[in-house]
Amino acid sequence: MWSPSGTYLATTFKKGSIIWGGTTFFSPLMFYDHKLVKLIDISPGEKYLVSYSKFEINGAGLKIFDVETGEVKMVINRSKFEHAIGGIKAISQVSWPVFRWSGRNDDKYLARIGKNEIYIYETKTFGLIDNEPLKAENVMDFCWSPTDPIITLFVPTDDDEVQPARVSLIQVPSKEELRRKNLNGVRDCKMFWQSNGEYLAVMFNQFNETRSTTFQRFVIFGIKDPGIPIEDFELENNNDMIIAFAWEPKGQRFAVIHALGERRNVSFYSVLKAHNRLQFSKLVTLEVEQAGSLHWSPVGRFIIVAAMKGCGGDLIFYDAAALGTLATENFAAANIEWSPTGGYVAAISDEMDVGRVMIWSFFGVLLCQIPRRKFKQFCWRPRSSSSFSMDEMQDVLEAVNNLDGSLANLNNEDKDVFTLSMEQCQTWEAPEGWDRCWTEISRMMNKNRNAASEELETKK
Repeated sequence: MWSPSGTYLATTFKKGSIIWGGTTFFSPLMFYDHKLVKLIDISPGEKYLVSYSKFEINGAGLKIFDVETGEVKMVINRSKFEHAIGGIKAISQVSWPVFRWSGRNDDKYLARIGKNEIYIYETKTFGLIDNEPLKAENVMDFCWSPTDPIITLFVPTDDDEVQPARVSLIQVPSKEELRRKNLNGVRDCKMFWQSNGEYLAVMFNQFNETRSTTFQRFVIFGIKDPGIPIEDFELENNNDMIIAFAWEPKGQRFAVIHALGERRNVSFYSVLKAHNRLQFSKLVTLEVEQAGSLHWSPVGRFIIVAAMKGCGGDLIFYDAAALGTLATENFAAANIEWSPTGGYVAAISDEMDVGRVMIWSFFGVLLCQIPRRKFKQFCWRPRSSSSFSMDEMQDVLEAVNNLDGSLANLNNEDKDVFTLSMEQCQTWEAPEGWDRCWTEISRMMNKNRNAASEELETKK
């Protein structure tokens, strides 16, 4: 597996794990001793490696290593965490990763779930915060905010349904409860964080008033807003079954696949804020034959709607800003992986003994296909995030906008450099097919925008 920022490549073998790295050629950098290791994980800041072994003789099921030095920072015997997840009879039953890291890249906190409690550690000493776990009776699941030291935990309703279920936001390290939402008659839920940590969507099944049937509902938390407002979100038809939900990365939009009988729809919504309330504006609903999963580009705006695994069907390349379909490709994909830049997307099939990787541009033009016998895995190398802050990036944009007015203040040497650069830009020759490619993109964008405008006028 790749480390989160792509600095290292980690591999496993019988004696343990190896981290590989280098500027031009990857070579082994560090060995981590853990016999017959089966699963590994790397912290978001790439400082620590967690490994799991079912067969370690001394019972050391989990080990946490310092990536740079190889030092063992923590060892946990299998008995201490297998009980919390119902026992481990096969690797496929491991709730992995056992440790979940706080979302920021400082690798400051990590946590794991236990029976009626959550163990939260700080990495300065790898000891429990306040020397004791966070008590939460019957806690079923938890997750971290992707940007802040906030834990969201879910406690289901009890068997007698006397105590309601609850979703709680817990500040770390103070363990203060920031917000709570009680949910009557709810035994399970799914939690979806928006990548900037601005919103949290919680999906759950709830009985109707007569308890004759259940319907799916959402509540959405406005995490960054004063008081953390909570709003209910419902589809236009409460009888629709929700198949998939996904936030747009770094954006305000989200997509939902919902179905009633044989009908499949994909709806796009935008979050609006007014008077410290969240409102949800439907942008468009698409009718599709088969839809089972949503795959946003990591930079937002573009999304692929894919058919359910095993059902064949199409890959729909969609522009959520222009509200238009860019391309439709017939391909039975077992997995879909966007490149970190959002420029390319790979669809992987697992047909019999021969696997195929098809790589498209973000707007649906097939670039290449790679057949491989006994295909196992495909991974894009992650890219590290920009080292510039938002304020620094804004300063650069302002400087560019003011460039023309600043030319008079340049000395002769700087003016010559600027003039030469502009001449090189004007004489630059594009690669073959470049103009045709972008002309086609513009044509499709304009067509989709016009179609969306006509649709809106018709609705009015």
